[in-house]
Amino acid sequence: MNAAVKQKHILQAVDWSRFDLEGWLYQFGAWKDSVKGTCGKSLNPIAVAMDQAVSKRKKLKMGVKKKRQIIADAMCSDLDFLPTKKQTPKDIVCQISDDEARAVQRLILDMQGRSDILDDWLNAIIERYFYFNSWSEMRTPYRTEHDAKQDVKCGLAALHVRYGFIRYEKN
Repeated sequence: MNAAVKQKHILQAVDWSRFDLEGWLYQFGAWKDSVKGTCGKSLNPIAVAMDQAVSKRKKLKMGVKKKRQIIADAMCSDLDFLPTKKQTPKDIVCQISDDEARAVQRLILDMQGRSDILDDWLNAIIERYFYFNSWSEMRTPYRTEHDAKQDVKCGLAALHVRYGFIRYEKN
């Protein structure tokens, strides 16, 4: 079965009325953190791949000197350099299946790579809903807390426009 047909089936098999858009995104974050190993690392292969992608993206945005230092540190140390993320908030309990989680992931993946601005919005969505970062934790040298809030709002709007069948309650 080709990827386009399989993707279409994944999105069609989900009862999208169970949660609103933000609820589905939070549920994916809870699902991603639902299976942890003995050291607190995720055993979920999709979550591991996402963490590695976030780590690589952050390294690419650094300067050359900083990259070289990270590489040197990695070669001289046994430490794991993947970012440590917070646990799922206590009030969010995973209520979705693996297939539903894959469908939510497809929502983001299908929109990535279309433009740099859209990618920034989607990255803000990932940081906020998948990793449960607070507004202050989303602040970077290039993004204020206000910018983070606006990026998340724009990302939610873009997702809603693309996937109008998912309920979206504007705050």
